[in-house]
Amino acid sequence: MSARFNARDRAVLAALAAAALLACAGCAQHGNGSQTLVFGRNKDAVKLDPAVATDGMSLNVARATMEGLTQYAPGSFDIRPWLATSWTLSPDGRTWTFVLRHNVKFQDGTDFDAAAVKTNLDRWRLKDDPLHVQLKGDYSYYQDQFGGLPGVIRDVRVLAPDKVQIVLTKPVAPMLANLAMPAFAMSSPAAMKSRGADYFREPVGTGPYEVTDWVKDDHITLKAFDGYWGAKPRIQTVILRDIPDPSSSLIALQKGEIDGWEYPQPNDLPLIAKDKALAIYHMPPNNVMYLALNNGRRPFDNVFVRRAINEAIDAKAIVKNFYDPSAQVADEFLPEAVWPHGVKVSYPYDPADARALLAKAGYPNGFSTTLWYMSLPRPYLPEPQRVAEAIQANLRSVGINATLEGFEWGTYLQRVQNAEADMALFGWSGDNGDPDNYLYVLLDRDSATPPGAQNVCFWKDPRFHQLVTQAQVVTDKSKRSALYRQALALVHDQAPCVPLAHTSPPISFNVKVKGYVPHPDSAELFQDMWIAQ
Repeated sequence: MSARFNARDRAVLAALAAAALLACAGCAQHGNGSQTLVFGRNKDAVKLDPAVATDGMSLNVARATMEGLTQYAPGSFDIRPWLATSWTLSPDGRTWTFVLRHNVKFQDGTDFDAAAVKTNLDRWRLKDDPLHVQLKGDYSYYQDQFGGLPGVIRDVRVLAPDKVQIVLTKPVAPMLANLAMPAFAMSSPAAMKSRGADYFREPVGTGPYEVTDWVKDDHITLKAFDGYWGAKPRIQTVILRDIPDPSSSLIALQKGEIDGWEYPQPNDLPLIAKDKALAIYHMPPNNVMYLALNNGRRPFDNVFVRRAINEAIDAKAIVKNFYDPSAQVADEFLPEAVWPHGVKVSYPYDPADARALLAKAGYPNGFSTTLWYMSLPRPYLPEPQRVAEAIQANLRSVGINATLEGFEWGTYLQRVQNAEADMALFGWSGDNGDPDNYLYVLLDRDSATPPGAQNVCFWKDPRFHQLVTQAQVVTDKSKRSALYRQALALVHDQAPCVPLAHTSPPISFNVKVKGYVPHPDSAELFQDMWIAQ
């Protein structure tokens, strides 16, 4: 494999080796309190301000540096109090009152209080709020979880330094789960005001780590925050390394130059499993990978074309050939970790019927189009180009000529979410364990407005919208499940996309790294880890 190295690879490995030596020296000299962990990632973050980030590479950093009013328990989506210690809900389900934790500081030394909570929520929801304008971004997560701008939050009231009230226009069933998402972590008002448009480079939260260095496309350095209100991290420094080439990452992991690596390639897992110095973990199945069809463009506005594409793609062969054995074909749109289940959305692989459907749609000789893919592995898509090539071959067999186009991750996100693609490989790792986070975010018309659209199928079905928005205000789980099953039946009937795979993403650490717990939102909670001596 060494023959595959280029000059950049050698430079990256040299830097990793130097970092690893420093890490070991620090551990030996200073003990557990000064441990350093070097973690390999396949791509760098896009924006470190979670309020305007839309990608997992960015939001995973926020899970170590920022905190919200609520938080998920390790390894699950169970809600627990965090920056808010308790809350009450009015009988009509529209007014939440939160009691805040005392003696919490932001990493710039300023106080966390009810005024800071109001500043953050007003920034997210109000288009004319000075911070909303100054700290540029699409605020996509807020719009998708709370129904646009200003959305369902009608008012935010400071009742006391430790008490804040959020008033809604209608009940929001997943409210507490939403607030635990990293996108809704609290930022320092003082830091936002002073850093302005550059805030996304070095955000300031209340978390156990703070961002001290970010060299784009190389590394992010996190240092333990001395003033953290909770348990202090045992690992003092975390270095997140951007290593785009999987072969370089594998060698660095085997040599101990990095302590962990997210999303190893399927073909690399057997090699890692044989190494007694390494351990492999799998995150809970909480994602979906699909081929997004731009329903706003011809010929994808035709349901027979969309069904034909579904029948033309051999999802079973794709999962078998390009995924590790833990992956599953996405017969259902929702993964195992998210309810409800029992509604099949996939179509059988049937090229002959696909050709018949194309003829019925007015395309007996097929058509030409483009198929976009991202250039880096994702937790739901370990080999993007090879999967794109397999889909291209499947489509060619029914007369659809799809030209492949690959893009760097940040550019890819921006352009796909701006409705520029005909077809695009896309995926989603769930944020909060609620079906609303998949169905409303990924497929509802409210999420289909560029820029920053999360519904990159740009499907705008009024019947689907009625069902998923009704489910948002219903608190009874069985009634919500019934509504979501009806919505999923529409997904099958209208075929806005081609669901392909659910994965249990792999991650590997040196066996000396202890305390890692696989989390369904794919986050690495470095604050809970330590390195055995």
